[in-house]
Amino acid sequence: MNPQTYESSGYLIDGFEGIDHHFTNIEIIKNTEYNILAKAKRYGRWWMLKAIRAEEDKQTVFQQMLRKELEILMQMQHPNIVQATGMEYVETLGMCIVMEYVDGIQLDEWLNSPKSKENRFRLAEELLKAVEYIHTSGTVHRDLKPSNIMVTRNGENIKLIDFGLADNDHIAILKQPAGTPKYMSPEQAANSIPDIRNDIYSLGIILQQLLPEKAFKSIIGKCFLPIETRYKSVSLLLQDINKQKKKKKTFINTVIGALIVCLSA
Repeated sequence: MNPQTYESSGYLIDGFEGIDHHFTNIEIIKNTEYNILAKAKRYGRWWMLKAIRAEEDKQTVFQQMLRKELEILMQMQHPNIVQATGMEYVETLGMCIVMEYVDGIQLDEWLNSPKSKENRFRLAEELLKAVEYIHTSGTVHRDLKPSNIMVTRNGENIKLIDFGLADNDHIAILKQPAGTPKYMSPEQAANSIPDIRNDIYSLGIILQQLLPEKAFKSIIGKCFLPIETRYKSVSLLLQDINKQKKKKKTFINTVIGALIVCLSA
């Protein structure tokens, strides 16, 4: 096509509204103890930026923690885990982890309105598979809680976020007890050694909200056993939940079948 045709169309890439290689429309979403979360637009798409608060950005430990989170996130390639693309300097914010923007609501907000058993089970399964994936990479999340679990508006799927406290044996930064007290296992509150069974304890508390049916009570209860007898992996927990679901479905089908026979007699 003749270059003049492009010019006459008025479609000039450099001046196209909404397309910019710089981050624009920066909006602070959340301030934590030492981090800032901001929403920003680039190339017409929304992104999430995570930076260190100005009061703390000169401290080496917080710089190392941000870098640690980036390194862990860059290893994660899973549909139910937030994706990071790298780290960049952003004016007004400083060095930032650049992540996909998750358009959704937190799990606790999602649970505030009535949900079908099928939807709750589907989300529980997605969450368990995401955490299982994290553990196979040698990482422990250490801060599993409903506010770190997003449910997307499009499709209502799980997106696990915030790996700021995540840890593994290869990265030794801020090795101390960390997490949210309500969802933290007793061992995690007492020592700094990352253990996947700490995450399983946290999952148990979340599953009590997602799967409140009596049929799952004893299975979820095993998440709170002393660490030596707790589930050793998420796959074992998921396996028991699936078995119980299948058993429950078989029982219901048997009852329905019996009723049909009785009504037909």
